[in-house]
Amino acid sequence: MTDAITIKKLTYAYPDQEALFKDFNLSVAVGEWLAIVGHNGSGKSTLAKLILGLLDFDEGQVTVFGQVLSEQSLSAIRRQVGMVFQNPDNQFVGATVADDVAFGLENHQLPSIEMPAKIERALKQVGMADFADREPHTLSGGQKQRVAMASVLALEPKVIILDEATAMLDPEGKQALLQNLKELKARYQDELTLIMITHDMEEAAMADRVAVIDDGRLVFDEKPETLFLKGDRLRALGLAQPFAMDLQKSLGIMNPSYLTTQELATWLSTLKA
Repeated sequence: MTDAITIKKLTYAYPDQEALFKDFNLSVAVGEWLAIVGHNGSGKSTLAKLILGLLDFDEGQVTVFGQVLSEQSLSAIRRQVGMVFQNPDNQFVGATVADDVAFGLENHQLPSIEMPAKIERALKQVGMADFADREPHTLSGGQKQRVAMASVLALEPKVIILDEATAMLDPEGKQALLQNLKELKARYQDELTLIMITHDMEEAAMADRVAVIDDGRLVFDEKPETLFLKGDRLRALGLAQPFAMDLQKSLGIMNPSYLTTQELATWLSTLKA
């Protein structure tokens, strides 16, 4: 399978600190949904910034769709990779929702006659078309994050990186954004690669594959249903298991396979009292 992103022997250290990443390797396949998890300070967000060229690594190589990240290729690579940050307020620059979505298109020098259709389409994709004329500060946290997502989608990137995008949302806003991600991935399938940076294992369970990072080291890299059976080892890394796994442990009964919450409910209903 072709790689969307390939990281080889990456080494990076913040000024006057020991190396956070040293000879770090990771690849993301085209069309894959990858979750990158780890405790706070493990290097997840730093890795995203290195991929986007927001930070300069010391050694190694980052390749995006076969193009090596460099000063010369940076602009072209950023056209293919969009990022949604933890705090949506940090991404707002427009007076209205529509203005905000238009900002990125203007930076890409899209002809103004083409903008309205792209803005409308992006807002429809995240269920925010009716809010085009609203001022961003009047929106809820979940709505703001969906507008931030629309701003990225309008640019039609091949890769979207979400850096703790649900961390500041209430449960309702979080659920709405995650449902939106599911729908986008179902709609675009192999055309869209998602990288979700999170410490929430329930979110990680949605991914095709989970990479666990601990202080710049890649500890695990496998499918969720395999990873979540490593309960004690995950807890030692400061990570909780998904609710369904913790519930089974509390009940004193464990299915040998990983089950989602819905699958667990179905399985429990088949057990005899």
